[in-house]
Formats: sequence, structure tokens, C-alpha cells
Amino acid sequence: MRTRTLILSVTLALSGAASALTLSKPAVYTVPGADSHLAAFLPGGQVAVDADNAVLILDQNLKTVRGWYGLQGVVGALSASPDGTRVAALSRDRWVVWDARTGQEVRSGTPAYDATLAFAADGALLMLNDGTLTRVDLGSGQTTDLLGDGEAYDVRVSADGTLAAVIYEDRVDLVTLADSKVVASGEVGEDWDGLEATFSPDGQVAVIRTGTGTLILRAGQATEVEGGEDLSLDGSVVFLNAAQFLYAEYGEGQLFDAQTGEAVGDPVELDSFDTLIGGPDGQVLSLGSSVGRLSVDALDAPARPLVKLPSGNAWSGAFIGGVPHAGLGEFINLKTGKALNVGNRDRLYATETQGQQVWTLNAGGSVNVYRAGKIVKVATLGTKVEYETLHTSPDGRYAAVSGYEGLALLDGQTARVVKQFTAAQLKVEDIHDALPTPDGKAILIIPHEGNPLRLDVASGKTQVAVKLPADASSTEFQQSRGGTLAVSYSVDDAAFVALVKPGATTPFKTLTFTSDVRTLRFSPDGKLLAALSNDAQNALHVFDTASGALLARTGQFSLRTGLLTWSDSGAQLLVGAGQLGQPGSVSVYDVRR
Repeated sequence: MRTRTLILSVTLALSGAASALTLSKPAVYTVPGADSHLAAFLPGGQVAVDADNAVLILDQNLKTVRGWYGLQGVVGALSASPDGTRVAALSRDRWVVWDARTGQEVRSGTPAYDATLAFAADGALLMLNDGTLTRVDLGSGQTTDLLGDGEAYDVRVSADGTLAAVIYEDRVDLVTLADSKVVASGEVGEDWDGLEATFSPDGQVAVIRTGTGTLILRAGQATEVEGGEDLSLDGSVVFLNAAQFLYAEYGEGQLFDAQTGEAVGDPVELDSFDTLIGGPDGQVLSLGSSVGRLSVDALDAPARPLVKLPSGNAWSGAFIGGVPHAGLGEFINLKTGKALNVGNRDRLYATETQGQQVWTLNAGGSVNVYRAGKIVKVATLGTKVEYETLHTSPDGRYAAVSGYEGLALLDGQTARVVKQFTAAQLKVEDIHDALPTPDGKAILIIPHEGNPLRLDVASGKTQVAVKLPADASSTEFQQSRGGTLAVSYSVDDAAFVALVKPGATTPFKTLTFTSDVRTLRFSPDGKLLAALSNDAQNALHVFDTASGALLARTGQFSLRTGLLTWSDSGAQLLVGAGQLGQPGSVSVYDVRR
């Protein structure tokens, strides 16, 4: 599972009180469970799918033939040229076209904010750019405006590149791309939510979903689908043949007549609860945390084969017994591949580890702590407050869980609920996060607006914990064993972290970032502060806590992640993302100081 790496130091020498710090080139590990929701079919039974930030080509048995890892964010669109020689994908920050046979990059660029991506019948790239569908010649890079005239909100193109469904403010058109001729058009309501278009196997019919209604468009005809307002954009439409299509969502399906739009027969039960995508020759893929093939003739049967793809990130992780563990809602030993049982994983909302104690928060407010090989049930707080966040004290003894309507302080050592508060009791509109102080006597709170607060647990009284600029919006905080508080916040488009000494309410140092800060973590001894940001080039920063001096920065990660954790010795630092350009889910750095 481990990718061997050479040591490469990233060091910034400092003057003054802080000394130099070195981060090694990381060891990179892979865990399974990538999320897939897009597919493009290729000749010979192969298929291109997304896997978090990656694009993978799978064979008929869903084994990986080739992979590309050059996108930092989640894949937002994926397409294959009609002849199968090109594959294209885009994320929020970049689009890329590859040669499907050689794996070489053909062309890339920066997408517009409203970009979508497809291929024309002749192999040219099609992209939506500020309301206009443009044609990009992959040889010269020259662009030509095709349709939309700045008024198109979204576009979907048939697999053969001949037809496009284009949604405007009040209508959706079916257009032949060769001459931009509108062959069918249907009205959409003012409150439509988006556009999903599924084309029939012959490419001549499109089922259009807008979130508030569903239309069948074919040349010269627009037909409303019976109960089409209930066909969600999150569901799936698959043509089973030229005469019928299936709508599926959450394991239930309904057949419809492709000519009349009327429902056919009773609802059907499906084996798959995930996204379904139909392809040529009756292929149907099930996409989600696994990728599987279904049979059109037996959609209620389990997918065969069914595979988990390598993930580009992990959101749960810790150093347990000095060994890095990470996964997607689980703790996999990154050296052995074996998962550790830390308690109930059903509908796991949050995890956090400090001082060899793993806290978990599940749906219904169920909170457990794993310590010394044992799982202790601390509380089941119920559903009156929908608890979603969990933060622990630096030694792992106390945990604060919170939701918009309230919070609770828990003691992992005694396995009891110390105190619960509602937002109404605290006279705050909403609670966005909560953090226990090292001694468990207070809880730090990020309210919906205004300065972070300090709640005295015994009295229930609140006061300002740190004074931020008037327009600041705080997003994350941590406190060291020594009591130094770090608060990330933004003002307009600028990102900062305020460092506040124990007992003070004004920062002694304000750190400036080029992009939003996702996570803050103090080292176990409190002398270092690690910050993980959305920076494309250097997402990981390490600061000296006493002075606020920047000691090191590095990291081009494949995905933006919130997982950042230190080993108990402070000699290693784990980030829950792989490295840009290569497979991997977790990066582990050696820290030398």
C-alpha cells in the first residue's frame, strides 16, 4: 500500500527565537473507497470513470487499465470522444484532455465558472463559457462560438456529439450541433434547479430533468413525463431499450414509456442505491463508493463485478500505537492494511483523536471513545439537537459535540455528559462549532456571526473569547496544551489565523494565508501549529506557536481535505490526501526540529 519515496527537505531558516524545521518528502499510502459519479464508455468494453480527483480507465472486469491524477479537486465533468481516442475531464480549477491509448495529455486549461465539457462528432472539445457553448480545436487550441449567445445556463451533449440539450431562463432546447438548429423545445418553470439530460441509445431522444419537471424531447416534439416533478436531479435515468427508460433513486425504480411519458407498471426494487449510468450494448454501471456492472434484464440482482477504487483522500485518521491509521470513516493500519475496530461506523458524522483516544460521533448523537483497545460508550444524546461536529481537548479527555441548536461537553475518562446547552439558553442564533478548553471548565464556541465566545460550563455565562475584525467570519479553532488559541477566519476574500495567548482576547499575532484555512492542529507539546489550507502549491504550513513565525510550507495535494493530525511524539504529521499527479490517499511527513 505504501509508495516508496526519497527524502526531500522543505526548510525555512529563521532568525530569532524559532529554529529551522524540516518536513521530509511524504510517504504516501492508498486506501479504498473513492467516490464515483461519472462515466464515459469507450470501445472494447472499457469505461472511463471518476475516482475523487482521478480519472481511471477500467476494462470489462472493472480492473484499472490507466489512471490520471492531475486534477486537485473533485471531477465535475467527464466525457469521451465519439471514436474513443480522447478522454476529457474538469475540476473547478482545471480541464484536461488525454489520449486514451497513450495516456499523454493533449491539451489543458482553466475552465470558466459555469463550465461543462463534452465532445463534438468530429472530436473537437465543447465547453460552456460564460453562457456560450464554444468549440475548441484540440490541435490549434482555436475556439469558436457555437450557440447560447451568453444566455445558456447549462448544456448536455449526446455521446455521439450530434445533439445538445441547452437550458435557458425559461426553456430547454434540443439542438443539432452541426448547424445549431433547434429541433425541439420545451418550457421550464421559473424555479427550475438545474439540468440533467439522458439520451436514448440512438441519440435522437433526450429525457430532460430540471428538478421541477421532466420532459421528453425529440425532433418536433416535447412531452411531459407523468409525475416528472418527482424525478430528482439526484436520481438516475437509464434507457433499457428504445421504447422504455427507467428512473431510479435510493434503490427504487419506475419504468416510463419513452414515447408518451406515462409510467409503466408498478415500482421496481433495485439492488443498487447508487448512481446508474447506461451505455452502449445494454451496459449499465452502478457508481458510488463502489463501481459495478448491472444487467439490464435483472436490475434487482447484485452488481457483478463490484470493485472499490483507490481513494484520493481520507477523512478519518490518527497515529495509534505510533502507527498511522486512516480511511473513509474507518481507521486502516497503513502498514498492514487491516482496519481497527474503534466502534460503531454506521452513519459516522465525525471523528477526532488526541492522546491515543479516538472519539466518534454517529447519527442520533451516539458518542464513543476508543482507548487502550477498549470501546467505551460515553453517551447517546438523542436527536433533539442534530449534532454534527466534534472537537477534543489536547489530551483527549474532554470532547465537545455541537449542532446548530446546541452543544454538549463530554468526559471520556468518566464516560459521562458533563453539561448540555441549547443555542436559545446561550442566546446565540446558531452554533457552528465548539471546542473544550484543556481543563474542561469552558467551551469555546463559533456562533453564526460575531466573535468566538467562551462559555463557562459551571455558570453558563458567555463572554468574547477573541476579538476579530468587524466583518470577520470565523471557521475553525484549536487550543494548545498551554492554552494558546488559534482561530481561522476570513474577511471578504482574505484568510487569516489569529493567535491568542492564554487569558487574552486580542491576538498577539495574525497569520495571513493566500487561500482559506481548512484545519488547524497544535503539536502535542503545543510548540508548533500546523495549518492546512486550500493553497494549490503549498497547502500545509507549520508555525512556531510562541512567535507565529513560519517554519515550513509544502504540499500539492490531490484533494482538499480536513484531516490533519500529529503523532504523539510530534515527529510525524499526517494529511488526509494524496500528492498531485500520483495515486494515493494519505501523506505522512517526518518532522525534524
